[in-house]
Amino acid sequence: MPLPHGVRRAFRLARRRPPIEQEIDDEVAFHLEMRAAELAARGLTPDDALAEARRRFGDTHHWSVAMSAVDRERVAERGRTEWLTDLRQDLRYGVRALRRTPLFSLLAVVTLALGIGANAAVFGVLKSVLLDALPYADAGRLVRVYARMLDGSMDHAPISAGEITDLRERQRSFSRVASFESQTRDVILEGETGPVVMKMNYTEPALFPTLGVNVARGRVLRDEDAAPDTAFNVVLTHAAWQRLFGGDPRILERPVRINGIPRTVVGVLPRGFVGPVAEADVYFPMRLDAYMRTPMDARRRMNHGLVGRLKPGVTADAANRDVAAIGAALAREYPQFHSKVAVWSTPLRDDMVGDTRTPLLVLMASAGLVLLITCANLAGALLSRTISRRKEFAVRTALGAGRGRLVRQLFTESTLLSLAGGAAGLALASAGLALLRRIAPHVLPAYAELSLDPGAVMVTAAVAVAVGLAFGIAPAVAAGRSNVQGTLRDETRGTSESRRTRTLRGLLVAGQIALCVSLLTGAGLLARTLWAITTRPLGLDPDRVLAVAVQLPRAGFASLDARARFFQQYEERLRALPGVVAAAASGQVPTGIQGRTGIWVDGVRPANEQSVFLLSEVSDDYFRTLRVPLIAGRTFGPEDRPDGATISIIVSERIARQYWPNGGAAGASVRLGPEPDAPRGTVVGVVGDVRNDPAQPEPEGILYMSVRQMPWNGPVFLMRTAGDPLALLTPARRALADIDPRLPLHDPITLRTRLADSLSGKRLPVVLITAFGALALLLASVGVYAMFAAMTAAREKEFGVRVALGSSRARIATLVLRQGGVWMVLGLAGGAVGVVAVSRAVRQLLYGVSPFDPATLAGAALVLLACGAAALLVPVRRATRADPISALR
Repeated sequence: MPLPHGVRRAFRLARRRPPIEQEIDDEVAFHLEMRAAELAARGLTPDDALAEARRRFGDTHHWSVAMSAVDRERVAERGRTEWLTDLRQDLRYGVRALRRTPLFSLLAVVTLALGIGANAAVFGVLKSVLLDALPYADAGRLVRVYARMLDGSMDHAPISAGEITDLRERQRSFSRVASFESQTRDVILEGETGPVVMKMNYTEPALFPTLGVNVARGRVLRDEDAAPDTAFNVVLTHAAWQRLFGGDPRILERPVRINGIPRTVVGVLPRGFVGPVAEADVYFPMRLDAYMRTPMDARRRMNHGLVGRLKPGVTADAANRDVAAIGAALAREYPQFHSKVAVWSTPLRDDMVGDTRTPLLVLMASAGLVLLITCANLAGALLSRTISRRKEFAVRTALGAGRGRLVRQLFTESTLLSLAGGAAGLALASAGLALLRRIAPHVLPAYAELSLDPGAVMVTAAVAVAVGLAFGIAPAVAAGRSNVQGTLRDETRGTSESRRTRTLRGLLVAGQIALCVSLLTGAGLLARTLWAITTRPLGLDPDRVLAVAVQLPRAGFASLDARARFFQQYEERLRALPGVVAAAASGQVPTGIQGRTGIWVDGVRPANEQSVFLLSEVSDDYFRTLRVPLIAGRTFGPEDRPDGATISIIVSERIARQYWPNGGAAGASVRLGPEPDAPRGTVVGVVGDVRNDPAQPEPEGILYMSVRQMPWNGPVFLMRTAGDPLALLTPARRALADIDPRLPLHDPITLRTRLADSLSGKRLPVVLITAFGALALLLASVGVYAMFAAMTAAREKEFGVRVALGSSRARIATLVLRQGGVWMVLGLAGGAVGVVAVSRAVRQLLYGVSPFDPATLAGAALVLLACGAAALLVPVRRATRADPISALR
């Protein structure tokens, strides 16, 4: 069977020599023939003449190759010169063309700046959080070890000193391990301008070699720094050195007093260092055996973290299996301590990223949808612009310009727009990141540097070029298919644009609507989730409550009696201030409780096996100040003495239902440990549930103990006020100074602000995605209007003819609305696929709303249809006012 003509031609062309080489071969042959003829005229035979000519000429193949190379280089050089010349002409002409339509160019650049800027900002954050290296050496080899409570109460629980000791001895996965306290402690730095509170973290000296971190000044902590009775050397973070000591280079030469004890700063950590406990200002050396004086201390007190560096060839999954096996063995060996705990490990980056990965990816996808809508929007605008320039392109084609040159000209103009929009977008992104650093400094991991580094700028530039090519395709296709002769003829015979152009416009409209409805659905689902979280009852009244913290040094407050007296004295001073309705003390800020403990009830096995709960030490008026309801029994009072036979305990309603489902919690006796001789406690009351974490679906159980019996050295005082809570801050400071001028008041915050801060990690992505949705809706609405305005303008003569032939204006309006409605409905139908993808992507971020919530889906569709219908009003009005006389003239 013979091959098709096209295939035969392809094979024939493949066998042919290139034109330049063929010409050279012909020229060499011509010179040989001329020389042979000359020699033959002198008397040589034709064969001898040809042989002599070849000998004199030399290697013909060599000369052919050499001349071919020279010619090819000249052709290539001429091609490059012509290409650069054409490019300069295209750029000059493109700039002039854009300057002739300044309003269009400005709107295009602003639109691109919004789309590209949103993507640049989100990518800058995503790159900093998920892609850039952590501030440690070979950070991919670092893992963090946690405990998981099998009752489901905690997945990222600290581990005990005993577990760390056993893990260190039995593990086979780590070349180095180091432990540290999982929380910071407030300490008082006695500065030149007065006492200042700073955050301190106890850590083993091995932490810094394990992380692969050196110091900027001095040295890191050493094992001898943690020796008993000599642990006075400390290491500062770079930020604390700058903030508290003004970057004084002599800091290593002079002692500092922290909590009344002289300390020596032996090192300053490098700029950008972030420890596993991110908020620490200063690191104190720690010996793990100091936490193992008794079995209770060693096994029950879960207040440590552990970081390990993997051995060469060991994966994070293998380390997790190793750690889990050791944890299971400990549960068998010490069932009274570890039977309800599983040990596990995770890569340190995953741990530090935390819950921000999914919101960041959702934000990146949302910004990408905005950029796609921007491309479709500008593709439609440039398509209309190209159609309006048909005569210009026809004239240029008639004068010799090829279609490829016209297409390149359009791509040049679109790329110029996209580069200008990209530059403006980078400026917007930089400003947006600066604003984010100011309004939400604690939402992202502490190591994240929110800035546009060269990598982000290069990616943004590449995106800008790609965007320019993307939205330049539609006008380039339209220009490449233009009919020169038809365009140059008198256009009065035509009444409408081509069906292909109308279809292309409609597809761009449908695409924008499909993308927009997907984004609006995601924004709606997350907005409903945030509403569900913020409107749930908290269990307390946070309005007009001010919280202030006080750190008590050892000097003067080492005994329980001294701390208890201070609590009572300062609370009375606060209660006496004008404008204070009630005052109380607590170990930690409400909704920010981190301490945990457990209770055991003889003969009672709780239904869900949970025995570890949040712990808060509170004063007598705590529940009245926060308006937490008393369900049964009583609150704390003078009868709860430090020397009492048992510890007085108040439990939240959830704990009471768990242990005493039939009532009778008040007066019940409990143990504060699994051992039979563990300290005893008496439940004196039951109070309502309080949400310690407003973002959690259900409130955790809380155990309350009296500050009379358990006075904390870092109390928080709460004041319910009649007016503005912050107005009481200065009087509260004066009242504290009257008691002890050495004590600084720190971390003042209203409870309402504290709640808002705790939800900022949930609120910020919702706000940004909603903003992206609003931007997408605006762009899509403008796109729908522009598309159908252009389509109506192109069919204005047709509408005039229809009116002249008797068609009613209502029928014309119906025709335009039907045309627009069809594409909008097709867009909504096409958006169903995107809606499914978006709903699945945000599933794990939702609370109190289904991923396919009918109300949200219907709301997104209705909002989009309403905006689309509004965008059609002007085109419909123009179509119904078409002048039949002008159309027939």
